[in-house]
Amino acid sequence: MLFVSSTLMWTYPVEAAILIAWQYGFAGMEVWAEHVWFHQSNAMEIRDAAKRTNTKLTLHAASWDLNLCSLNQGIRKQSVKEVIRSLDLAKEIGANSVTIHPGRVTLSPKSRGWHEPILIESLNVLAREAQERGLVLSIEHIEPLPKEMVVTPDDLNRLRMALDYPTTATFDIAHVPLTSSLTQFYQELEGVDKIHVSDATATKLHVPLGTGNIDLDAIWQLLWESQKPIILEGWDDSRELSLLKQNLLYLETSDCVSFELV
Repeated sequence: MLFVSSTLMWTYPVEAAILIAWQYGFAGMEVWAEHVWFHQSNAMEIRDAAKRTNTKLTLHAASWDLNLCSLNQGIRKQSVKEVIRSLDLAKEIGANSVTIHPGRVTLSPKSRGWHEPILIESLNVLAREAQERGLVLSIEHIEPLPKEMVVTPDDLNRLRMALDYPTTATFDIAHVPLTSSLTQFYQELEGVDKIHVSDATATKLHVPLGTGNIDLDAIWQLLWESQKPIILEGWDDSRELSLLKQNLLYLETSDCVSFELV
């Protein structure tokens, strides 16, 4: 199933973006919480648009400017509150799986030992809140930057094992280093329930498919066979949806994609 991220239609409110995605033939949409709040959209209008078009929804929780294990207690508590607010939004619009970003160290990687138990504490709160709402909490691995804590399959597998409540994993191909094997990374990552796809270069992530350096041919078949939601990611603020159309052109002409969009 091919989904699209709502942020590839950022200029349009989410309820309108759902109609655009349906017209292009996407089976679903990953709604970004910040997108909803930016346009001050009504959750019931989003839910109604999805129902009318038979569009399946997932949700990407608030992540911008947040840190679930920040050294600053106020920022840490507010970050947890913003993700809980995202869980409430997911329940309102009918999105059962919610992707979240894990926290990162505030100052130096040397302080990881302090941040890890704080991150587990925050995630336990969120996983419990998700379970109480009947939602799936899906944790995403992040690109290997100096302050990031969850960048390898082992990082995420161990983190999920340390939690008191069930979670799943979001696999993002653009977050895997270009020097690593996408297939091996995916096979080592446990509990994947959705997949984020976009291209990447050595200096920029989430560029349109076919415009970066990811070996897409090496992973596509495995992803389609997984029968998990495959979510086309990116950010496009043009009314013409130029970046979305670049992705569509790749999907329609690539030999490794076995379906057609309308």
